[in-house]
Amino acid sequence: MKNEYQITKKLIMSWAREYHLFGAANIFLFVLWCAIGLFGLLLVALMLIVGGHWLYWYCASLMILITVYKLFLARFVVWSRRYKMMASMYGVSEWIRSIEFTPEEIVLTDHTTVQRFKYESIRKIKKKGNVIMIYLDHGLALRLYEDAFITGSWAECKQLLEQNTKQ
Repeated sequence: MKNEYQITKKLIMSWAREYHLFGAANIFLFVLWCAIGLFGLLLVALMLIVGGHWLYWYCASLMILITVYKLFLARFVVWSRRYKMMASMYGVSEWIRSIEFTPEEIVLTDHTTVQRFKYESIRKIKKKGNVIMIYLDHGLALRLYEDAFITGSWAECKQLLEQNTKQ
């Protein structure tokens, strides 16, 4: 079975929106940044009522600006840098990502780079809409699209994964 799709900047930037609050650590950081932003807003409100030194205004403004950046912009900056790094490394602005499921292993081909993964390294499989995420050891994940199978289907792939991960 083989899953294949084209990597573009638009696709990679869509990944930045997908899993914003995925996992306990991301939820904790989201709450922490919200608290810092609210504290900054509270500080501004307090200074508007009673007045404040320029240093308090500076700190409150900095808290609010950093919060806005971390909550709304940082992930897009990170994913944009990842795209630029990969595009620079491959020497092209768009490339094909291919994930092949052989009886022995999973073979990921990104343009000219080939990586191989053992079925034993699979920790979890999640499906959300058309996207299938296969989580591996060491925080790695493979992204498949249900409608991007060029040979086989998701049902056949799922059966192969279940057979090879139960051993």
